[in-house]
Amino acid sequence: MFNEFGNSGGDDSDFWQEPDFLLADLVSGFVNKGGMELGITLFVKGLVLTGTLTSEQEYLKAISGMFAAQAKKSLVNPSKQEIKNTEEVFDFTGLAEDVDLTELYGERESEFEDELDDVPEAKVDGIDPDGLDEEDEDDRTMPNIRYLHLKDPVIIQPQPAVSFTHTQVSILRVKLTTVDGWMVGKVTVDDDLTDFPPPPPNEIRH
Repeated sequence: MFNEFGNSGGDDSDFWQEPDFLLADLVSGFVNKGGMELGITLFVKGLVLTGTLTSEQEYLKAISGMFAAQAKKSLVNPSKQEIKNTEEVFDFTGLAEDVDLTELYGERESEFEDELDDVPEAKVDGIDPDGLDEEDEDDRTMPNIRYLHLKDPVIIQPQPAVSFTHTQVSILRVKLTTVDGWMVGKVTVDDDLTDFPPPPPNEIRH
Protein backbone atom coordinates (compact mmCIF):
# COMPACT_ATOMS: atom_id res chain seq x y z
CA MET A 1 0.00 0.00 0.00
CA PHE A 2 2.04 2.95 1.23
CA ASN A 3 5.71 2.56 0.36
CA GLU A 4 6.74 3.46 3.90
CA PHE A 5 4.75 0.46 5.13
CA GLY A 6 6.01 -1.99 2.55
CA ASN A 7 6.60 -5.57 3.62
CA SER A 8 10.05 -5.80 2.09
CA GLY A 9 12.43 -6.30 4.99
CA GLY A 10 9.63 -5.72 7.48
CA ASP A 11 7.44 -7.95 9.58
CA ASP A 12 3.70 -8.51 9.91
CA SER A 13 3.40 -5.77 12.53
CA ASP A 14 3.83 -3.17 9.77
CA PHE A 15 0.30 -3.99 8.65
CA TRP A 16 -1.19 -2.62 11.87
CA GLN A 17 0.71 0.65 11.48
CA GLU A 18 -0.95 1.42 8.16
CA PRO A 19 -3.72 4.05 8.01
CA ASP A 20 -7.29 2.92 7.46
CA PHE A 21 -7.62 2.49 3.69
CA LEU A 22 -11.30 3.47 3.82
CA LEU A 23 -10.55 6.75 5.60
CA ALA A 24 -7.67 7.47 3.20
CA ASP A 25 -9.96 6.81 0.23
CA LEU A 26 -12.63 9.11 1.68
CA VAL A 27 -10.16 11.94 2.29
CA SER A 28 -8.52 11.56 -1.11
CA GLY A 29 -11.51 11.08 -3.40
CA PHE A 30 -14.34 12.85 -1.62
CA VAL A 31 -12.51 15.76 0.05
CA ASN A 32 -9.15 16.45 -1.61
CA LYS A 33 -10.14 15.75 -5.21
CA GLY A 34 -13.91 16.21 -4.98
CA GLY A 35 -13.63 19.47 -3.05
CA MET A 36 -16.45 18.47 -0.71
CA GLU A 37 -16.53 18.93 3.06
CA LEU A 38 -17.71 16.35 5.56
CA GLY A 39 -18.34 16.38 9.29
CA ILE A 40 -16.29 13.77 11.11
CA THR A 41 -15.29 12.64 14.60
CA LEU A 42 -11.83 11.19 15.21
CA PHE A 43 -10.37 9.14 18.04
CA VAL A 44 -6.66 9.94 18.27
CA LYS A 45 -4.49 8.51 21.06
CA GLY A 46 -7.09 9.04 23.77
CA LEU A 47 -8.42 12.32 22.36
CA VAL A 48 -11.85 12.75 20.79
CA LEU A 49 -11.75 15.38 18.02
CA THR A 50 -14.68 16.61 15.95
CA GLY A 51 -14.83 19.02 13.03
CA THR A 52 -15.23 19.22 9.28
CA LEU A 53 -12.94 17.47 6.82
CA THR A 54 -11.56 19.97 4.32
CA SER A 55 -9.11 19.57 1.45
CA GLU A 56 -5.36 19.92 1.72
CA GLN A 57 -5.53 22.69 -0.88
CA GLU A 58 -7.83 24.73 1.40
CA TYR A 59 -5.40 24.21 4.27
CA LEU A 60 -2.40 25.29 2.19
CA LYS A 61 -4.27 28.34 0.87
CA ALA A 62 -5.15 29.34 4.42
CA ILE A 63 -1.62 29.12 5.82
CA SER A 64 -0.20 30.76 2.67
CA GLY A 65 -2.53 33.70 3.13
CA MET A 66 -1.71 33.99 6.82
CA PHE A 67 2.08 34.01 6.37
CA ALA A 68 1.91 36.32 3.36
CA ALA A 69 -0.27 38.80 5.27
CA GLN A 70 2.15 38.79 8.21
CA ALA A 71 5.13 39.29 5.89
CA LYS A 72 3.49 42.19 4.04
CA LYS A 73 2.91 43.99 7.33
CA SER A 74 6.68 44.23 7.76
CA LEU A 75 7.14 45.99 4.39
CA VAL A 76 7.38 49.78 4.33
CA ASN A 77 5.60 51.36 1.37
CA PRO A 78 5.95 48.20 -0.75
CA SER A 79 5.69 48.30 -4.51
CA LYS A 80 3.30 46.04 -6.41
CA GLN A 81 6.24 43.84 -7.40
CA GLU A 82 7.39 43.48 -3.78
CA ILE A 83 3.88 42.49 -2.73
CA LYS A 84 3.72 39.95 -5.56
CA ASN A 85 7.13 38.53 -4.66
CA THR A 86 6.09 38.18 -1.02
CA GLU A 87 2.94 36.31 -1.97
CA GLU A 88 4.94 33.96 -4.20
CA VAL A 89 7.50 33.22 -1.48
CA PHE A 90 4.76 32.21 0.95
CA ASP A 91 2.65 30.29 -1.56
CA PHE A 92 2.57 26.70 -0.25
CA THR A 93 -0.24 25.47 -2.49
CA GLY A 94 2.20 23.55 -4.71
CA LEU A 95 3.12 21.27 -1.79
CA ALA A 96 -0.15 19.30 -1.81
CA GLU A 97 0.27 15.52 -1.87
CA ASP A 98 -2.97 14.55 -3.52
CA VAL A 99 -3.20 16.57 -6.74
CA ASP A 100 -2.63 15.99 -10.43
CA LEU A 101 0.74 17.57 -11.16
CA THR A 102 -0.44 18.61 -14.62
CA GLU A 103 -2.93 20.92 -12.92
CA LEU A 104 -0.06 22.71 -11.23
CA TYR A 105 2.72 22.52 -13.82
CA GLY A 106 0.96 21.95 -17.12
CA GLU A 107 1.36 19.08 -19.57
CA ARG A 108 4.42 16.80 -19.71
CA GLU A 109 7.36 17.68 -21.91
CA SER A 110 7.25 16.21 -25.41
CA GLU A 111 10.44 14.21 -24.77
CA PHE A 112 8.73 12.47 -21.88
CA GLU A 113 5.69 11.67 -24.02
CA ASP A 114 8.03 10.08 -26.62
CA GLU A 115 9.42 7.80 -23.93
CA LEU A 116 5.91 6.72 -22.95
CA ASP A 117 5.10 5.87 -26.58
CA ASP A 118 7.65 3.04 -26.42
CA VAL A 119 5.87 1.47 -23.43
CA PRO A 120 2.80 -0.77 -23.90
CA GLU A 121 -0.47 0.99 -23.16
CA ALA A 122 -1.22 -1.23 -20.20
CA LYS A 123 2.17 -0.37 -18.74
CA VAL A 124 1.51 3.35 -19.12
CA ASP A 125 -1.68 2.98 -17.11
CA GLY A 126 0.27 1.23 -14.38
CA ILE A 127 -1.07 -2.23 -15.24
CA ASP A 128 1.20 -5.13 -16.06
CA PRO A 129 -0.41 -7.20 -18.84
CA ASP A 130 1.33 -10.30 -17.47
CA GLY A 131 -0.49 -9.90 -14.19
CA LEU A 132 -0.16 -7.85 -11.02
CA ASP A 133 1.25 -9.06 -7.80
CA GLU A 134 -0.55 -8.02 -4.61
CA GLU A 135 1.87 -5.23 -3.69
CA ASP A 136 1.67 -3.58 -7.14
CA GLU A 137 -2.12 -3.66 -7.02
CA ASP A 138 -2.12 -2.01 -3.60
CA ASP A 139 0.23 0.72 -4.82
CA ARG A 140 -2.08 1.40 -7.73
CA THR A 141 -5.29 1.66 -5.71
CA MET A 142 -4.28 3.18 -2.36
CA PRO A 143 -4.16 6.99 -2.39
CA ASN A 144 -0.67 8.18 -1.51
CA ILE A 145 -1.56 10.66 1.24
CA ARG A 146 -0.34 11.02 4.80
CA TYR A 147 -2.57 13.72 6.29
CA LEU A 148 -6.18 14.78 6.70
CA HIS A 149 -7.32 18.31 7.55
CA LEU A 150 -9.97 19.13 10.14
CA LYS A 151 -11.60 22.56 9.93
CA ASP A 152 -12.90 24.24 13.11
CA PRO A 153 -11.73 21.34 15.29
CA VAL A 154 -13.06 20.83 18.80
CA ILE A 155 -11.31 18.62 21.36
CA ILE A 156 -14.15 16.97 23.26
CA GLN A 157 -12.23 14.56 25.43
CA PRO A 158 -10.52 15.05 27.81
CA GLN A 159 -12.90 17.67 29.18
CA PRO A 160 -13.46 20.58 29.13
CA ALA A 161 -14.04 20.92 25.39
CA VAL A 162 -11.56 23.16 23.58
CA SER A 163 -12.43 24.98 20.34
CA PHE A 164 -10.07 26.61 17.84
CA THR A 165 -12.72 28.39 15.76
CA HIS A 166 -11.34 31.88 16.40
CA THR A 167 -7.68 31.17 15.58
CA GLN A 168 -6.12 32.65 12.43
CA VAL A 169 -6.14 29.30 10.64
CA SER A 170 -8.62 26.99 12.34
CA ILE A 171 -7.60 23.90 10.36
CA LEU A 172 -5.86 21.02 12.12
CA ARG A 173 -3.42 18.83 10.16
CA VAL A 174 -3.63 15.23 11.42
CA LYS A 175 -1.38 12.37 10.41
CA LEU A 176 -3.52 9.47 9.16
CA THR A 177 -1.45 6.86 10.99
CA THR A 178 -2.35 8.44 14.37
CA VAL A 179 -6.10 7.92 13.90
CA ASP A 180 -7.31 4.97 16.00
CA GLY A 181 -10.97 5.26 15.04
CA TRP A 182 -13.43 7.53 13.27
CA MET A 183 -17.08 8.04 12.49
CA VAL A 184 -18.89 10.20 9.97
CA GLY A 185 -20.64 13.14 11.59
CA LYS A 186 -19.62 16.17 13.62
CA VAL A 187 -20.44 15.99 17.31
CA THR A 188 -22.39 18.91 18.75
CA VAL A 189 -20.91 20.16 22.00
CA ASP A 190 -23.74 21.09 24.37
CA ASP A 191 -22.75 23.70 26.95
CA ASP A 192 -26.19 23.70 28.57
CA LEU A 193 -25.80 21.86 31.86
CA THR A 194 -29.21 22.82 33.32
CA ASP A 195 -30.32 19.21 33.16
CA PHE A 196 -27.49 18.29 35.53
CA PRO A 197 -27.71 20.70 38.49
CA PRO A 198 -24.93 20.57 41.09
CA PRO A 199 -25.66 18.41 44.15
CA PRO A 200 -26.75 20.06 47.43
CA PRO A 201 -23.78 21.29 49.48
CA ASN A 202 -24.41 18.79 52.29
CA GLU A 203 -24.79 15.80 50.01
CA ILE A 204 -21.89 13.36 50.11
CA ARG A 205 -21.02 11.86 46.75
CA HIS A 206 -19.32 8.48 46.53
